[in-house]
Parts: sequence; structure tokens; C-alpha cells
Amino acid sequence: MLTSMHIRRIATFTLIAVTCILLIWISTPASIIPPARPTAALTVHVLDLGLHPELVLPNSNGELIVYAYGDWNYFALNNQGFTDGLAALLLPTQGTLGRQKYSNLEQLQQTVKEKDGTLLSFEVTKTKALQLAQALDQRFIRNINTRLENPQTGLTLVKDEQEYTMLHNSNHELVKWLEQLDCQVEGFVMWANFQVKYRD
Repeated sequence: MLTSMHIRRIATFTLIAVTCILLIWISTPASIIPPARPTAALTVHVLDLGLHPELVLPNSNGELIVYAYGDWNYFALNNQGFTDGLAALLLPTQGTLGRQKYSNLEQLQQTVKEKDGTLLSFEVTKTKALQLAQALDQRFIRNINTRLENPQTGLTLVKDEQEYTMLHNSNHELVKWLEQLDCQVEGFVMWANFQVKYRD
């Protein structure tokens, strides 16, 4: 017969085990699984320079366009105090969509090196990438009257219709974009921690 002491020990052990499993799951990078055989393959990139992951798509001129999503106050205006971060984390706030252009891959790689970032590269179907870039450009232009330049990040940002929330942050938005490229994403995506994984 179980005593109250045994029950407490079992409950404590169970809580510790569940906590360990959750911590391992949360700290394990989310896996981006590219399409297996993309048609007219085109290389795209996921850029991580800190809190916000960014998608990099090539355009027809051979340039690379960075697309980023975040909280307007925190990400666009650089108001990054404790209460600003807390508001961005816990409350629905004004979202922002940002863009930045790089002339070529070498220029992008130099930025990654200077800022101690991470650049993931993989192939997707060309038409999917072009369609997504067109949709993001149209979304950006719709609010062009709110445009501002952020000298810290190099991004040009506009207010976005999509609210920024804990359940729809920059990582969730990136996952939505990746799914439009026929990628699958597995794992915990609350913050920027991604890796590329290929199916066997």
C-alpha cells in the first residue's frame, strides 16, 4: 500500500522527469526539412543574428532579399527595455515586416561573420520561392507609408497587419513562410533555434 510519503516521492520524480524532457525538447533546435526533389531548385537561406530569424530569398537580379517579422516597438523602434520585452512576449502588439537587400551571397556571409550569426542554406522549388517573395513584397508595400530605417539592423520596416503575440512571433511567421516553400518544420519554435535536416 502506498503511503503519502511514497506518493510525494513518485510525484516529485514524475515532475522532475517531465521537466527534464521539456527542457531537452525546448533546447533542441527545430528542424527545417526541405522538399526532397524541388523543381528547378533554387537556394534560399535562413539567417539568425539573434532573437529574430530571417528568410533570405534571391530575386531575378541575383540579389538577396532578407525578410523579417517582429514586434514594432521592440524590433523596429529598438525599444528593448525589460517592460518592452515583456509586452512583446505576453501581449498582442503591433507587428512589423522588414526587408533588407544584399548584392550577393558573399556580402551576406560577411554580415553573418561580423555579427557572429548563423546562415542555413537549402534548396526549394524556384516558383514557390518567387511566389512567396512577391507576396511578401506586396504585403510590405501595402504599408509603405509607415516605413522607417533601422540603423542597428539595416532593415527597412513597415507596420504589418499581423499582430505579434506569444503564439505568433517571428519564429512562427518564419515557419509559415517555410511551409509555403514546401518545407516541413519539426520541433519547438518559440525562439530562433533552427537546423536543416534531410529525410533519409
